Amino acid sequence: MMTRPRLTISNKALVCQDNDLRGNITVGAGTVLHPQCKVWATGGSIIFGSGNIVEENAIIINRGPDALIIGNNNVFEVGSTMEGAKMGDRNTLEVRSHVKAGTWVGDDCVIGAVCTTNEGEMLEDKTVVFGSNNERRTHTGSRASQNIIHGRHLDYLMQTLPKFNHARSSS
Repeated sequence: MMTRPRLTISNKALVCQDNDLRGNITVGAGTVLHPQCKVWATGGSIIFGSGNIVEENAIIINRGPDALIIGNNNVFEVGSTMEGAKMGDRNTLEVRSHVKAGTWVGDDCVIGAVCTTNEGEMLEDKTVVFGSNNERRTHTGSRASQNIIHGRHLDYLMQTLPKFNHARSSS
């Protein structure tokens, strides 16, 4: 017997209706899913922590049998793709970046615009992927100001998106 896909949304999250959600998905408090994003749990489930932002045309896919756990306060910018196995906290996937299948992303990582990880890669905390050759380096600075900006961005989205978009609730 086939079970019906389940969408569980925290009452403090904002999930716009005009997106493509498939499979078993859990959306944590303060997480925002913009219109036109795609979240496909075609294998295992996808579980979002709190305070994540998934922008327009971002794609998050879990084809593997295990749950894809996405930590807290991550940003998936326009057109980015996440097919990885696990994601920690405070990461940024910039415009049109791609985290390939099986990749584990630590905490405080940045995948630069149009950059790609290798399949099955393990990105250590504070890894920055940048440039046309997808070079790697370790960020040594503080992310304190970035964390403040992320919080303000979430507040703005929570106030603005409902004015122009209908929101979903759990199914």
